[in-house]
Amino acid sequence: MSEEMAGGSAVTPEQRKEALVERVFGSAIGFMELLSIYVGERLGLYRALADGGAATAPELAATTGTDERYAREWLEQQAVASILEVEDQRAKPEARRYRLPEGHDEALLERDSLYYVAPFAQMMVGITRPLPAVLEAYRTGRGVPYPEYGEDMRHGIAYGNRPMFVNLMGSEWLPSVPDVHERLQADPPARVADIGCGTGWSSIAIARAYPKARVNGFDADEESVAGARSNAEAEGVTDRVTFQVRDAADPELSDRYDLAIAVECVHD
Repeated sequence: MSEEMAGGSAVTPEQRKEALVERVFGSAIGFMELLSIYVGERLGLYRALADGGAATAPELAATTGTDERYAREWLEQQAVASILEVEDQRAKPEARRYRLPEGHDEALLERDSLYYVAPFAQMMVGITRPLPAVLEAYRTGRGVPYPEYGEDMRHGIAYGNRPMFVNLMGSEWLPSVPDVHERLQADPPARVADIGCGTGWSSIAIARAYPKARVNGFDADEESVAGARSNAEAEGVTDRVTFQVRDAADPELSDRYDLAIAVECVHD
């Protein structure tokens, strides 16, 4: 990073200190907002506001089965963070009505939208779960097994990446490689190995985009594979997509596939 400011003057230690403090403080506020988004998503608070319209704290609590005081605290925080809007700021606290603005509903609730960001909150909660093990790994040089990150990380990654698979896998990504695109549409049916498939949305997206293809998803995490199988069943593609808990380096898998792809796992 340059030691000079835009105007050409040297950055002083005092300025560096203030910039760091401001950045860390802003990050702390942002993390707290992510945690509040996590609460709203997991308890169905955003969904209730989207489906039922503006609501008071007592109304939202009754709809979602939550405590009225906690619902009010959450609504007020969300309004201060400009995630929700208040219709009548001068009303008494229990009478104020809060609404989810148009646009924010898509970002927080629409799983197929490329603007869907709620899973980031789930990921950030999940990433904190094994921190003691991460600290120990720094001391020993050993790794932290993926299952220790738990359900929030697993689902956060899955639903964070899902919109890209749903919207782009068969319309942009694979068609951008012409010979692959052509083979996936041809006979005999192409065989695809999806390595590190997670909960299966990449495999399912390939199968939906290319009805002739047969996709085998492989992952080392048992819970992810169980979720992938459930997702494939719900999407009606179990005749063309299967999932296994298996090491993709298994020599028995050599020369069986027309395409081997790794997309869900590349961030790990």
